[in-house]
Amino acid sequence: MLHLKAEKGGLAVRRRIALVAFMMLFIFVFLAGKLSWDQVINGRKLARAAVQMRSQTIELKEYPRGVILDRNGIPLTDSTKDYALYAMPGVINTHYAGDGNLQAAFNRVESLLAPYLNEDTEQEIKQNLSQVRDQDRSLIRIASRLGDEEVEALLDLDIQGVIVAPMIKRYRDDGFMAHLLGYVGPTGNSGQSGIEKSYDHILANSTAELELVSTVDARNTVIKGLMFKLRQEQENSRGTVALTIDKRIQELAETAMNRHVDRGAVVVMDIETRQVLAMASRPGFNPYDDISLIIASDPYSTLTNRALSRYHPGSIFKILVAAAALEEGAVTVDDYFECDGAYDFNSQVSISCLKKEGHGRIDLTTAFTRSCNPSFIAVGEALGRNNLMKYVERFHLTDETLQGYVADTDYSYVNIEAGPAALGNACVGQKGVMLTPLQLTSMIATIADEGFWKAPSLVRYSVDQYGSTEVWPDQSNQKVISLKTAAVMRQMMEKVITEGSGQSAAMQEVPIAGKTGTSQTGTIDNSTTPPREILNAWFGGYFPAAEPRFAIVVLAEDGESGSKDAAPVFRDIVQGMMNYY
Repeated sequence: MLHLKAEKGGLAVRRRIALVAFMMLFIFVFLAGKLSWDQVINGRKLARAAVQMRSQTIELKEYPRGVILDRNGIPLTDSTKDYALYAMPGVINTHYAGDGNLQAAFNRVESLLAPYLNEDTEQEIKQNLSQVRDQDRSLIRIASRLGDEEVEALLDLDIQGVIVAPMIKRYRDDGFMAHLLGYVGPTGNSGQSGIEKSYDHILANSTAELELVSTVDARNTVIKGLMFKLRQEQENSRGTVALTIDKRIQELAETAMNRHVDRGAVVVMDIETRQVLAMASRPGFNPYDDISLIIASDPYSTLTNRALSRYHPGSIFKILVAAAALEEGAVTVDDYFECDGAYDFNSQVSISCLKKEGHGRIDLTTAFTRSCNPSFIAVGEALGRNNLMKYVERFHLTDETLQGYVADTDYSYVNIEAGPAALGNACVGQKGVMLTPLQLTSMIATIADEGFWKAPSLVRYSVDQYGSTEVWPDQSNQKVISLKTAAVMRQMMEKVITEGSGQSAAMQEVPIAGKTGTSQTGTIDNSTTPPREILNAWFGGYFPAAEPRFAIVVLAEDGESGSKDAAPVFRDIVQGMMNYY
């Protein structure tokens, strides 16, 4: 009996030992598996998390916004760099706050930096550091756009928690494309004008693309060898807007305007697609300037995009008048007109010709190439007001459509009052006619494209922060005049360059077709003796003349004539474009 009990007791002990051994084996296998998982499979993720616990980062882009691209994917924003001063509040607190006072640490750093900074940079640092309340904040930018001398001096300093590093600037200081791109508010969180405003929902709060990274140890000291590194993020969750603009052509347009035009506009358009390749306005402005001061003290409406603003088009409008009259059969190229220097409506009302002594008896082509006002008033009378308005509508001349963009501008119009004088004024592009350079470029493209109209476009596509893409499709064209009429108009526009008022735009390298224009503004400059009326000078045309590809319109405010002030800008742009197309 005792022997049986002993056997049963030994069996129970063995079972307990086996159970304990099995449990230990299970725990060992589990721990080994967990260790293998953490080291082999999940090791990189854990290592990255460990580094992030001691890493501090900041976006190197000036503003946390998506990028605006040209038609070839070349950035129009965030394309230049400057140097900025960055600070790590925690590191500064550890090394310069003996009593734990964060503001005292900041004051100490400011005193160390002050001898090497100009007054504006010093004030910027004081303002930015005074707003920091938390020593655990990551890297912060405390000064932007450092001068060359400041950068050179600061690079030689050894101040814990402070570093000079690049900053990707949103805009160029020369105001490149400022009217079209627009500008943002002080924090960069909201677009205030241009594409920045229209696509703020796409561009705002974009994820970081290029970061400055620093790693610190448990004592908040920057780890040697891991001090500051650049990190390129490969995420796709960034807003993007791609324009139809060709940056190369935009550079040409702005350079030509800087050379020739103080106030005015240029539009360059692809005739086949009606995509805008360049759009420039002068005077320009620096988006980093105080915009409120520009608004308060600027007499020239510097912030206005003149390419989308309305003007009297002057003789450029004769293109439409001639096309409408030919299409309706109101006149032919064989018709003749008399010009004695003015068109008299009555004894009190007349419209003069630019040639005071008159052109004499001339045909339609000569009237067009020499821009004869009396002849075109006669053409307008033969056509009639209603027929002229019909072709204003057919050409979509007052259509404000610019695919992908809605501008904050006044509406253009063609509003011809009753009476011969009102019609006469309209036929020479004066009272009753107010159009934008963009609309005139579209009109010329319609003539060059054998009479087909298509709405102009500015934006190709956009991608939001979630990767959703919106593409603006190519629109269908509409026939607005016959091929025959378009061909006659093209011949006359070619003769403007070879025989008429546009000879200053002629080039040996490529044949050009175009039309000059000079419009009255009704504004008198009393600073001159004698006082003079301010005129606007125009030139619009296309090239190559035989196989048109590009249409260009140039406006030069306060000029003498289209041939003198606007045609040279056109020629410079064409000359440059021949290197690319």
